Amino acid sequence: MDFVELEAIEGLRWSWNSWPVSKSEASGLIIPLSIMCTPLMHFNELPVLPYDPLICTQCGAVLNPYARVDYQSRIWVCPFCYRKNPFPKSYLGINENNIPAELFPTYSTVEYHLGKRGLAQNPNSSSNFGNMSLSSKMPSFSSTSSSLDWAGYGIGPAFVFVVDACTSDEELGVVKNELLHVIAQLPETALVGLVVFDSMVRVYDLGFGECCRVVMFHGERELSSEQVKCDILSKPLSMCLSSSVY
Repeated sequence: MDFVELEAIEGLRWSWNSWPVSKSEASGLIIPLSIMCTPLMHFNELPVLPYDPLICTQCGAVLNPYARVDYQSRIWVCPFCYRKNPFPKSYLGINENNIPAELFPTYSTVEYHLGKRGLAQNPNSSSNFGNMSLSSKMPSFSSTSSSLDWAGYGIGPAFVFVVDACTSDEELGVVKNELLHVIAQLPETALVGLVVFDSMVRVYDLGFGECCRVVMFHGERELSSEQVKCDILSKPLSMCLSSSVY
């Protein structure tokens, strides 16, 4: 299966078609490992699992079809950090012929209905994974529209748009039109961020309506994530500033 076919199924495209198996291989990559995601890609039948996902206790990855499972010990091995994680009591009936939906080979892309007392949380839930009904009518991040009401599902999805401004005005105009088109399709409760970079990095405060508020960082200055967080939050929103430079 080529990249185009995979992208049509998953909405994802990797910069490499294989994962480095050692630190030396990873450090020798000329192009870093990355993934391009199409968050609003339309899926005809995207599985939505009506329970919270199982999370790796070390790296935070989610249980998926690429994890190795020891059915006798009821342990799954994270494919990212190789941490061994025990299954909760609600997975007591798991075996080679009775697996949860997130381990189906064809379910490499799924969505979870978070906050629901489902398979991962309710110890009294059924262990018959094969007969578990999946909700196909629940809203999907990949097929949402601006009219979709996310109020019943908690905070909406978050989107951060990062724009490389080191390009021609014509190309920037195309990018601007595409961003406006995408934003118009986002649910009203979506969280949206905008970061533009060239020789400077500009973080726009889209929620401040009094004026155009921008926090700017010098491209040659190295800052930790905590420093960036403090710099962005250090200016009170009541101050109408055109820009703050750090």
